[in-house]
Amino acid sequence: MNEFTKHSLKNKKDLFNLRHSSLRIAFERGFGILKSRFRSIDGKPFWSYETQVNVMLSCCIIHNHIMGVDPYDFLMEEICSESELIRRTISLS
Repeated sequence: MNEFTKHSLKNKKDLFNLRHSSLRIAFERGFGILKSRFRSIDGKPFWSYETQVNVMLSCCIIHNHIMGVDPYDFLMEEICSESELIRRTISLS
């Protein structure tokens, strides 16, 4: 990401790389939050693939419910900066 902040985007490939990098960071952060909240998914999986899919969907649903009820959840306060929490709260409104 730092290489794009110093230089302007020159072509479609640079734009693609910037967006791809941003998206990857967002996904990694999301999985990190889920793994912090639900310790059972942090580690080597011992369930069948179908069960793993259902567990991940369930964790996402529960996490989204928690964020809908309390966007200033203790876990999110540890992970996110204050400006990001404000942005999340505005987007929930």
